[in-house]
Amino acid sequence: MSIAYGVLGALAALLAVINGFQVFLGRQLVRPSASRRSGRQLRAESAAAAAAMLGASLAAFGVLAGGQWPAVGGLVMLAGWTTLIVVRRRFAARA
Repeated sequence: MSIAYGVLGALAALLAVINGFQVFLGRQLVRPSASRRSGRQLRAESAAAAAAMLGASLAAFGVLAGGQWPAVGGLVMLAGWTTLIVVRRRFAARA
């Protein structure tokens, strides 16, 4: 079971890094030709997704480390997902 948490934490950390690069570059790294979002929208969504994935990584690695890290990771993940929903609604309302 601990291997599953380690793999989940590593994948979430990788996704957080990819989203972080998208924030700084302003373009989609995976299949950039398929993206129809503006640079501003991509940056906002990527920042929120990076926070959510960072929280998921903290939660997964926190289970392995014990202590309060899973709760902290869960709160960061929840805040990231909530922000992502708000950002998507805001850009959908503008379209």
